[in-house]
Amino acid sequence: MAHILPTHRRSQRITLLLAATAAALSACSPSDTSAHDGPTGTSATTAAPRGAVTRAEADRILDRYQEINNKANKARDAGLLATVEAGQLYARSKADYEQFDTLSAQEKKDAATPFFFTRRTFYIPPADNWFAAAASTNGTNHTFMIFEKSADTGGTWKKVVSLFPQQPLPDPQIKDDLAVPADEGTPVGNLAPSGVTDAIEDLFTTGGTKDGSKLSHANANASAKAILKTYKERRDHLGAKATVNFFPIAPTHNKTYTLTTSSGVLVITALAHKEESLVTNAGLQISPSEKEAVYNKTPRSLVVDSFQGEAVVHLPRQGKPEILDYRYALVDSR
Repeated sequence: MAHILPTHRRSQRITLLLAATAAALSACSPSDTSAHDGPTGTSATTAAPRGAVTRAEADRILDRYQEINNKANKARDAGLLATVEAGQLYARSKADYEQFDTLSAQEKKDAATPFFFTRRTFYIPPADNWFAAAASTNGTNHTFMIFEKSADTGGTWKKVVSLFPQQPLPDPQIKDDLAVPADEGTPVGNLAPSGVTDAIEDLFTTGGTKDGSKLSHANANASAKAILKTYKERRDHLGAKATVNFFPIAPTHNKTYTLTTSSGVLVITALAHKEESLVTNAGLQISPSEKEAVYNKTPRSLVVDSFQGEAVVHLPRQGKPEILDYRYALVDSR
């Protein structure tokens, strides 16, 4: 369901039960024709023989994706969607299907509305198994995507990242019609691309006192600000009745992609963590929220929610890295 703008953190509600008394708590938690008339990272008429795909091939991959995704969304067919999505993106989309009955009437209508990619731009690295694409989905929503063909995707081209930055991304550099990737292990400024996942998850885990201290916490960086707000307020609604903490877990598809820009490197990477809510008194239980109940509706003393997601971060050669967009979804609750 890549055309839907997912919230960074899904709102939830839990209830503590003591004897017959319940106290309510809350836990933290596209469309016109496919015209290819926009600017492109690679020439629309010149093939890129050394790239993962040519521009024409990339166009066909997007065409197939939007056709099958629209069909899958209409029928909420996770099996069909799995033919064009993989990794944590598929985990998020599958969860959207599973939680469909918890949506409002308008959200259900939006979920089944077809979308089409317009104003397409491709960033195709040399001799690799992935490429990036940027497009509009309804004239106003702008998406940034990664498609990959590997053993993890069943040997076919599938979308593995879907982001919706609210600001323009730095333009990737183009050399000989191809995008220029960067080495994952080489630091850009104070952080290497391979360390971005840990840095973002540290914002949830410690409030950014460890690896997350390398990221910009400035008020202008809305994404980092939102994560830190989630961390700081994670226990406010529970008081002394329960604790809430975050812990990193393995992403479904733990891979990092890089694109060099004039001022640094764009890093597109996987995210994942669990959120544990634990009562402080043996006589208390947590009643799961509507979305949590999709996976386990039994009241319990410990609720463990699993989230999968993705992020795009710019690592500048000067200054601190900025989170340009991130997306999570609740994919399980036990």
